[in-house]
Amino acid sequence: MPRASLSANYSPDLPEETCEFASRPGLRGRGEGPIRAVIFPEREICITTQATHIGILSPDTADRPHFESLRQMVPREVFLTNEGLGLLRDSYQNLAGQADQIVARAKAFVERHRVQGLLVTGGFVTLFNPGLEAKIAEAVAIPVASAVSSVVTALGALSCRSLMLVTPFAADMNAVIAKHLESEGFTVFFGPAFDRDRKPGAGVNIAPSELMSKVAQSFRRYPSAAAIYFQGATLDPLPVIQQLENELNAPVVTSNTAMMWNILSKLGLRFSIADYGRLLASWPKITHGVQSFPAV
Repeated sequence: MPRASLSANYSPDLPEETCEFASRPGLRGRGEGPIRAVIFPEREICITTQATHIGILSPDTADRPHFESLRQMVPREVFLTNEGLGLLRDSYQNLAGQADQIVARAKAFVERHRVQGLLVTGGFVTLFNPGLEAKIAEAVAIPVASAVSSVVTALGALSCRSLMLVTPFAADMNAVIAKHLESEGFTVFFGPAFDRDRKPGAGVNIAPSELMSKVAQSFRRYPSAAAIYFQGATLDPLPVIQQLENELNAPVVTSNTAMMWNILSKLGLRFSIADYGRLLASWPKITHGVQSFPAV
């Protein structure tokens, strides 16, 4: 439900691949900056409260079902605008060599929506375009966070150097992620396989209870693994994070929880978000400094 004073009007010229939405009520925190919002492409919403505006660039589309879980997670003081890049076709390798286009799209997106921080989702976006996060940050002049680097930072903040990697990807793509993590000093174990023949970006047809059961069973086979890392939001692990942590007594970090913690920390904000794992509940200090950003 909307959590602020709203007025709604139809907006026919809203870009089709843009989906802006406010988060749910009931979570505490601080934010700043007046916001003009759009909640789903067909309805224009004006929010009269104070909020922090975060942009999301997704490698495929902006309307995947797992974005609803993300909306449920974010504090009420945070407002999200999501836009799809439409770069995925038949392979994650399609993302390689797209750095210049992504930087240009990011700059246009930030200018258009006047966001205060930017999330670049999709682990392979940066893995196949080394240095992309820094290039985007330089171009847009606001804090930027990407998936894999945010997870690396989050695991460091939680003092975890070994992990079980859980993804919806095939073995060759998992190897790309593992190689990068190992280069960062982590020991990597592989979790259960899910829909290896799925189209890149497509959802995974699995119930939360089955996802939790398979992940917990796999994790118990690796007594030296200190944490679980979900990469690939199409698995939609957010609803089961807390249950997994409670059952396994180990931190569970996802690309989305790590990016949200990272970007808000870069903006100098601190929250305590219950039911989504140790990272968001305890909100450890980020290991690099708070970044300044222009007023909106």
